[in-house]
Amino acid sequence: MTTYVIGCDNIDKKEQSYIDKVAQVLEEAGNTCEKLSVGPGNVQSCGLSSNSNGKTGVFLVGGNDGGTYQDFVQGLSRGYYHYDLVWFGFCSWTAHSWITPEDLKNKPMVRAHDDNFSTSTTGFVGKTAAQYFSENSQYIKMAYGNSPEAVAKMILNGGGDDDDKSSSASTIKEALKELLSYWDGDVECRVEGDTCYVHKIPEPTEEDSLKLSERLNLLSEGISVHDYFPDTTNKLTVTWPNGEPIIFTNDKLITRFGEKSEEVEAVKKVTVTETKEVNSTDTTSTDTDTTDTTDDTTSTDTTGDTTETETTTKTEEVPVETYEEALAFANNYWHKILRDDGHSLECKVIGGPIWKQGLWVKVYIPTYDIDDFMYISKVNHSSSDNDVWSTSLTLVDYPPSLSEPKEETTDEETTDETEESTEDVETTE
Repeated sequence: MTTYVIGCDNIDKKEQSYIDKVAQVLEEAGNTCEKLSVGPGNVQSCGLSSNSNGKTGVFLVGGNDGGTYQDFVQGLSRGYYHYDLVWFGFCSWTAHSWITPEDLKNKPMVRAHDDNFSTSTTGFVGKTAAQYFSENSQYIKMAYGNSPEAVAKMILNGGGDDDDKSSSASTIKEALKELLSYWDGDVECRVEGDTCYVHKIPEPTEEDSLKLSERLNLLSEGISVHDYFPDTTNKLTVTWPNGEPIIFTNDKLITRFGEKSEEVEAVKKVTVTETKEVNSTDTTSTDTDTTDTTDDTTSTDTTGDTTETETTTKTEEVPVETYEEALAFANNYWHKILRDDGHSLECKVIGGPIWKQGLWVKVYIPTYDIDDFMYISKVNHSSSDNDVWSTSLTLVDYPPSLSEPKEETTDEETTDETEESTEDVETTE
């Protein structure tokens, strides 16, 4: 259940009805709503109070003002607004431009005519509203629609249109997962707002990683460590045809659980194109019936074979040829072992905007025997009653799997399966 604080800018003298209708839909979904009076700064004023801790702001607006968005982003990131998140509800039914779904997604923003408070416009000018909200989705989100009810439903959907809940969206998601499965262990995929990002997973380094330490920024409450699976592979031997095996070990796990070894052959994926000739038979039959004093029937049957070419493309695994390829395979395989080793950390740290999902952290917690790089898989920001900003983190040893690649089925396998299923069918005449 979420507590929403709902306010509305001056739009068209019907603002209170918009607040009431949005609150009604949110409350019918099991949430609690606090209604503010109508006015341009009331959501901000309420956010300055510590009473807004743990609550979500909803600001219904009739215009597109990047300076206001930037004010909330800066205020939430620096801690002087206390909301967990702020929704901007665009009353698209009240205007013909700037706040329609099309303009929010496609129209670059300019500085508003009454913006006399933005210290810098470099953060939003030239960007679309959708782009700016996507870049700052941990602080602000957008909802729109042709009625207050539609705006509220979009908030309940997490910012997605009703169409986003259809099977087509699910199909696109599954198609993306299938596409990225061929780079499983090499790439990461995350969604921020309405933008999907795909990156190659970087190797963690001391210089580029955040720091987390019990002597630096770790808070004492809420620490939970999930231990390694005892049967996790801790010695990996990767063989390849043209050189010595590549060996990875985790000495700490070997000491704790004994040696759990695994040996694999390094392979790579290649695309193979096969062309084969397929014979087809063309038959032409001509029948001529002539009736006179006698019946004559002429039948001509011409049969000829034609040859057609059929090309198929498939992916196969073949042995690697170079040391670089073997090492890349070994690193990828070792990373997948780390991903599935069961080890994770849940903790709270001193809050700040630096903590984001998808970043590497150098974790040093001697009390729990942790001195290694870990990957942030989940982030949750919050503030306490005394205005202390804390961030809850879930960290794992390697980014989670996107999906496993599907095995390709050859025509011969498909034919065999069809024949087997046919044999199981009894026909009674």
